Amino acid sequence: MALVIVRVALKLATEWLARHERDGLNEWKLSSFCKVAVWGVFDRVEGNVLVLRLRFQKRGGSLMTAALWVRERKHNGIVELVVYKGHVEQVEGED
Repeated sequence: MALVIVRVALKLATEWLARHERDGLNEWKLSSFCKVAVWGVFDRVEGNVLVLRLRFQKRGGSLMTAALWVRERKHNGIVELVVYKGHVEQVEGED
């Protein structure tokens, strides 16, 4: 099994993630999710770009989904995942 390192791009962490922290997202949750999701279900957009979908409940109770664009780099048994883009929206049919 390979070692997985997850990094969140600085711009994503300071702007996008900071906006959604009140919704219950943080760097620890994103990195934990990415480590698990890379071994499970994901969409491969390009050769090294993955799209991961995270569902979570907002602190107010609304069900939300986040799409995360991740660059994958493999080197000597180490997998580096760099989350560089994200989009959050409320799940359809939920109030």
